[in-house]
Amino acid sequence: MKLRTIGELRLLEEIRKRFNLSLPQKGGDVIVGIGDDAAVFSCPGDKILVTTDMMTEGVHFNLDYTSPYQLGFKLVSVNASDIYAMGGSPVFIFLNTAMMGDTDEEFFRDFFNGISSALSIYGLRLLGGDISSVLKEMSFSATIVGAVERFVTRAGAKPGDKIYITGTLGDSSCGLEILKRLIRADKEIIKRHDFLEKDFPGNTKTRLKVIVNSEHKELDFRLAEPLIKRHLMPVVQHPGHFADKATSMIDVSDGLFIDLIRVCDDSNVGAKIYLSKIPISNQVREIARILGLDPFRLAISGGEDYELLFTLPPEIKGIKIDKDTPSGFIDTLNSGSRAVTCIGEITPNERIVIDSDGSASTLKGEGYQHFDFLQ
Repeated sequence: MKLRTIGELRLLEEIRKRFNLSLPQKGGDVIVGIGDDAAVFSCPGDKILVTTDMMTEGVHFNLDYTSPYQLGFKLVSVNASDIYAMGGSPVFIFLNTAMMGDTDEEFFRDFFNGISSALSIYGLRLLGGDISSVLKEMSFSATIVGAVERFVTRAGAKPGDKIYITGTLGDSSCGLEILKRLIRADKEIIKRHDFLEKDFPGNTKTRLKVIVNSEHKELDFRLAEPLIKRHLMPVVQHPGHFADKATSMIDVSDGLFIDLIRVCDDSNVGAKIYLSKIPISNQVREIARILGLDPFRLAISGGEDYELLFTLPPEIKGIKIDKDTPSGFIDTLNSGSRAVTCIGEITPNERIVIDSDGSASTLKGEGYQHFDFLQ
């Protein structure tokens, strides 16, 4: 059945019944939930965080290789990432959806299935939003309300601070490059795959076919799967205890270099980055080789990794070298085993990148920026 046949009121009622029945999550008390002109709630913590982000068809997502389930999940994750980047915890979420009238009801349901899966991971509760129709490209946005006791901004970095990054970089952009090159049949396989499950469905092929320079090549799915997942269904993480020590922090959404420059601009400082220390996974290195791409370019300017870039005073000793970890560093301020890499230090004003041979070049804001495609 098409959405125009179902109607807005029935769709809203379905959402209201589904999400109002969910139990309150960690923190926050709902007084008035979905269905009234506005939600009423109390929120824990000394300070309230609010963030919003939108995703537009053809700009932020492509339905040729993205399922509605994956899309709904990612919409929640990218907004939760902004709350984590401030050192807070997400509590409530509001959603706005704009779909075409001839969109199938199945798309609507799968989209909200993805929303629901993400809400359970981040401990979020849906409190409202809006539904609209569009003539062409679909558009979705989310607003998350979070709570924080000590917030961290981009403006606190000081000369001498060490620069750290969580996880590995370039995974999402490499995953996107795979998706764009997949043959049509394999794009459909990816759309049916639940990346939250550990095992790839046994009745499907374990090698993916991609087109590289008009030639067909095969990729081992075990190598490609974590990269594709990172792009379609990123799972972001709370910064943990290092948020209490960080002088500045930002999530890497547009690219390492451009987001680092945002920290430098807001903090009125410079930065020295060591290219050889930027953490790149073995999967990115191997897939980039097959696709004829530069893994470092993916890592510094690809974007959408949603890892945390933060600075710590040099006297903080909670992050130590661990030779057994792929990145070389392990965050001992966090109770988990999340890899954290020191990639440089904050300078008074000089902004440079040191190559593996010791040569220096200017740190430039390479990464995704809206409206660049119009130029």
